[in-house]
Amino acid sequence: MKLFFNAIAQLPDHRFSKNVYQQLSHACLQLLASAKVVALILPLLFFSTVFVPPAPAYAQGATLTPRQVVEYALTLEKLEADFYRRAIAATQGGPLAGVPDMAKTVLVAYGQDEAQHVTDLSAVLRSLGGNPDAIAIPANPNYSAILGRDPFANPTDLLLAGQYVEDLGVAAYKGQVQNLLAAGDAGKTVLAGALEIHTVEARHAAGVRYLRQMLLNADVRPWVRNSSEVIYNENRGGSPIPFGSEAFDGYATREEVLALVGPILTTAQAPQPTPSMTPNRPTSNAPRALW
Repeated sequence: MKLFFNAIAQLPDHRFSKNVYQQLSHACLQLLASAKVVALILPLLFFSTVFVPPAPAYAQGATLTPRQVVEYALTLEKLEADFYRRAIAATQGGPLAGVPDMAKTVLVAYGQDEAQHVTDLSAVLRSLGGNPDAIAIPANPNYSAILGRDPFANPTDLLLAGQYVEDLGVAAYKGQVQNLLAAGDAGKTVLAGALEIHTVEARHAAGVRYLRQMLLNADVRPWVRNSSEVIYNENRGGSPIPFGSEAFDGYATREEVLALVGPILTTAQAPQPTPSMTPNRPTSNAPRALW
């Protein structure tokens, strides 16, 4: 540090001399070469060598290419966009017509976001040689598979289903980080776009949770508090990250997501009892409707 301060003392009085940055750079190089800095760096190098974190616990069954990741994401986004289209339609003279204006505004805004995600991911898929039109969802998805009943029949079920859908979408994007990083530059380019969408999905999830808390007095917060609030596996073994803590949100692999979404991606039949994706949800997570 003495070398650094000596260099500062020798600088001319005016601040922006051409020699300022050269002298600072020279002083910093001398500082880095000093024994004191070496003594500081060596323990850090030792720590990073000895305490190498284990391989990520979220390895997929098979490595996906960037194109496959985009196709997978586009499937989920098309489903989410369709979910919001139906929810908005139900607020326009349907069973959800009585929901507060605040909730209607949120549904419209989120639906616009999801539609934009579909548009943007479709463009990305074309750039990767794929065909977004080949990524299709049923004309009438079986959304009753989410709760075991029609989620558009009342506001309580709509927001609860929306929470599960949005939380799952957030976890799904995180589950593909490893695949995209392993794909080199092409994967990192897709990852940059995926992260931009991921933050919006997280905003949606927090917003739906907030609506449930404020409008329905639901025992929920804008963040995930425990594994009973989500439909994917929030707690992971074999990882140094304590996913059971509120400070860390979990992820979901493609296999896990498709297993949950698969029943929705079937064509809905005539109204009848439908096995729920979430058979063990606590009753406290399904509050009474207030409107």
